[in-house]
Amino acid sequence: MRDTIKLGLILMLICAVSAGSLSYVYGVTSKIIDERKAQEVARAMAVVLPSAQDFERLSAEELADVKADARFAGVEEAYRGSTDGEVRGVVAKVLSSGYGGKIALLVGVNSDLAIEGLQVLSHSETPGLGGEITKPAFQSQFAGKGSSGPLAVNKDGGEIVAISSATISSRAVVAGVNTVRDLAAALGVGGGAGR
Repeated sequence: MRDTIKLGLILMLICAVSAGSLSYVYGVTSKIIDERKAQEVARAMAVVLPSAQDFERLSAEELADVKADARFAGVEEAYRGSTDGEVRGVVAKVLSSGYGGKIALLVGVNSDLAIEGLQVLSHSETPGLGGEITKPAFQSQFAGKGSSGPLAVNKDGGEIVAISSATISSRAVVAGVNTVRDLAAALGVGGGAGR
């Protein structure tokens, strides 16, 4: 009986030391991980909106009015991009429904409502078909477009060339881009006010 109590106390001591060590390591590394994630997000935003240097996340209050509009249901987060205090555009993470599920996009729209950049963050589209939405050849079509109105794929009379046999995926990306473009206009960013 005595040996059982002794072994139980030793085991409890080992568990307490292990838990304390894990807690300490988590406390130290979580700050570093959060900083790196913030740097990755800033780099991604700088890629999709290169005309801006500083990015400020829009608060829930700022997004509340526009989020009430069903068109913006897929917007997960949005940032106002600026340089030297002058607003240059909006960057938003948006979810759009593709063939294989949700497609997460990061889209940068400048103050003229033109698309500056686009990144596919995640998707479940068919490799070799809808998965082609990640290719620079497809994404580069969006650059500089959108200032004259919403975009559409060529099969719908637009200027974005849809991926062959992956029209649903192509339309989903276009829909996500248009959502962010409309969000920028609704927020009154630059020349987007009143459009």
